[in-house]
Amino acid sequence: MLKLNMTVMGLCAALSILAGCSSSEQTTYSLFQEYREQPGNKAYAIGINKVAGAAWAARTVQDAQAAALSTCKELGGVNCNIVDINGNAVGY
Repeated sequence: MLKLNMTVMGLCAALSILAGCSSSEQTTYSLFQEYREQPGNKAYAIGINKVAGAAWAARTVQDAQAAALSTCKELGGVNCNIVDINGNAVGY
């Protein structure tokens, strides 16, 4: 339980640190809120420059991860990484 709490806190801290321009922050935040509400296999990726990508309703978790990373990169994300899979924060 402690590890999960630390992971969630880390994700929140990462999102806070990456916040900067209000329009980017709002877009990233809105996408994350929409992502959280989706069912099925899903993944959320974010780049170090606050650009994010998400995928849901994928056939597999691996497909969701690939789609989220691809979307993040296509939108201009730099060093995109998966930070959430199926509603669970990913710790590094």
